[in-house]
Parts: sequence; C-alpha cells; structure tokens
Amino acid sequence: MTKKKEIAICAAVLLALMLGTSNGFCAQKKIAVWGESLRATKDIVPQVEQFEALHPDVKIETINMGSDDLQKKVMMSLMTGQGAPDVFYGVDTFTHRYYRSDLIHALDDVVPDYENIFLKALSHRWTYQGKLWAIPYDMGPFVIFYRQDIFDEVGIDFPESWQDFVEVGKKITVPGKRVMTVLRNDRANTLASMVQSRGGQITNLKNEVLFNNPIVLEVCQYMVDLVNKYKIADYATLWDSAAWVKIKEDRWVTIPAWFWYSGFGLKDLAYMPELEGKWRISRALPWKTGDPPTGAGYSGGGLWVVPKQTEYPTLTKEFVASLGTKEAQVSQATIGGIMPVNVLALEELSELQDPFFGGQRPYKIILEEMRDCPVMEFGDKYDGSIDPALNNALNAMILEGVSAQKALDDAEKDAIAELRE
Repeated sequence: MTKKKEIAICAAVLLALMLGTSNGFCAQKKIAVWGESLRATKDIVPQVEQFEALHPDVKIETINMGSDDLQKKVMMSLMTGQGAPDVFYGVDTFTHRYYRSDLIHALDDVVPDYENIFLKALSHRWTYQGKLWAIPYDMGPFVIFYRQDIFDEVGIDFPESWQDFVEVGKKITVPGKRVMTVLRNDRANTLASMVQSRGGQITNLKNEVLFNNPIVLEVCQYMVDLVNKYKIADYATLWDSAAWVKIKEDRWVTIPAWFWYSGFGLKDLAYMPELEGKWRISRALPWKTGDPPTGAGYSGGGLWVVPKQTEYPTLTKEFVASLGTKEAQVSQATIGGIMPVNVLALEELSELQDPFFGGQRPYKIILEEMRDCPVMEFGDKYDGSIDPALNNALNAMILEGVSAQKALDDAEKDAIAELRE
C-alpha cells in the first residue's frame, strides 16, 4: 500500500468518526439523577446544563418521583445491588443509614475542603467517621412565621421567648376566630426544636433514645397546655386545603415550621396578594426571656448521594460536587427558594430583602441562627425512624389525655425497639 493510500484511508476514517460524532452515533455517557417531584431536580437545571456543556459526551437524565416512592426505590436498588441511579436525592436522616455501608461513594476526593465550605453545626448530617458521604443540597431551619399586622392591630410585640408566648397568646387569640399558633400534628418537629431551645436533645452520638427526661417532659406538657389548657393553639396539619383556608382567613397568627414552608405554603398554596408584606420571620425562640440565642432551629434537609453502582464514578462525583458550590447554591436558592448549606452562598444571599416578609432579609436571619447552633449530633443508627414514636406520644397526650410521663415511657420503648431492628 502506497503512502498516499494510507493517508487517504486514515483521513477517511477520521472523517467518518467526526461525522459519526456530529450525528449522535458516538456512545454517550448517561448519568441518571433521581429526585423528589416537588423540589431538587427542578432547581439544578442550570448546573445540569453547565455540566453537559463542559462534557459534550455526557447526558444527565433527571427523574422525579414522590418522596416515599423515591426512598423505597433507592433502598431496594441499593440492597439488591441493581437498578440504582448514578445520583439520588435523599432526606438526611434517611440517607444516614448508608454511611456505614459499602453501598455509596465517599466524596472527600472531590470536595477536600468540605469542613470549611458547609455549615459546621449540621455536619453530622453528611459526614461519618471523618468522611464526607453526601453533598448537602439544603437545610430545613425551623423558624416562626408570624403576622406582624395582627400584632400591630392588638398593640403587642412578638414574644421574646416560649414562656412569653402564653401571655401574648391570650391577648392575640379570639375564641372561634383565631389562635395564637398552630402546632403540627403529623410530625414532632416543633417539639424537637423546643427541646433544643430548652437545652436538651432526643438522641445522641451513642444512639441513645433521650425521650424520657425532665426537659422533654416539661416541653411536652407545655405544648399540651398550649392546646388544651390555654386554648391558644390548634393541633393540625400544615399541608392540606384546610391549612390554606385558615392562613387566608387569618386564623393562625403564628406558624412554627420549616423555612421552605414559606415558598411551598405561604407564597404558593396559601398565597393572597393582600397578605404581601404582612408576614414576618422569627428565629426559634429561647425557652425563657433573657436566655441567649440557642440556634435551636434546625429540622432536616436534603442531600445528593452517589451509589457505587454508578458506571461513571469520576464524572458523577464531579457533577455532584458542582451542586454544592457557592454559585450553584445561590442559583438553587434563587430558583427554588432553598436554604443553602454552603456558607459563602448564605453570606451572599443574606443581603437580599424579601418584600413578602416586609423587607426582611430571610437568609441573614437563618445565617445568624445557624452560627449560634450547636453541632446537631445523632448516632450512626439514627435515620428518623424513632421520630414517629415521639409524635405518637404527643398525639396521645393532646388528643387522648394520656399523661406526658406515660406517653413518653411508651414512646421510649417503641423507639428503642425500632433501633434494635
């Protein structure tokens, strides 16, 4: 074969490869991302597009599903060793069960400086035994939304502590028309936050169940009294049509809830133009007036996790790491209203005013809350499975008149049994 023919053949092969690539014949790497239908994957569209632009041979496919369905499918695929996505979104307490397994990738190699990037107070949510196991997407700081216009109308200031809450509530509440507050009846988040503000906790690094102690008992009795004795609180769900009606009809003056309830509830399903500028945000209250801020305002969050089943671990970890950068989390907050975990993102966002909350700076409020927050500790077995026992106890106290001591005795037994399984 002559030299000219060899050159011609090589040129033809090169041209064919180029044409094949341009026509989509080149094998494309696909990265499957599972997320929740209401959040997560919708907020990361810019990061997906940027990553695909940097890697033309990569296609990121996002698949949305309901929260329970997502968690069940993730667990099944990881336990059976097949069918897992390359990336999945997980609630932090649920995902924590995988950290002590060999089912997911550690991410220290792609985010070596993670201890200085993400909020330290929440570090146990994504770390285990000195390793980074997930990229935090958001957090659910516990705040109190309140109607400033109603407090102004009554001529009273928002309370400075949970103890002041009762006396203020007596003046704000109008029987049959409005109550001072609503306590969520399908989860124990309010209780857990108030236990924190009292200086207690419901579990620890040793996986001990700490329901049955004087602090939890005192807080439980306080919540029971808000509903049954002082009658200044509803005990109800925050997530159905009845809740949206009560918000629109000014029946709840304060709503202790996750921050992202502001976007999902107040600004969306319960939105009314005339409520613009009337709502405000307060940090979690200290137990007594004069007590220092406790930072007791954290309740859950979301994470991005990379299963070991991924065919492209290097690429997938690089993509997931990109979701935790300052620029990415500022973008996600702007699109979806999340509360970022990246400290620099929070600092940048803390300058933004929100007209819906009368010009307050919500991210600044949360940044202050988190800087006062002690490290939130829980053991390697804690995956949120003990929370229902605590919620059942609160239901028994408020709805059935069971004594706080008996309800907590029963809850502790149930929670310990759950952890042993």
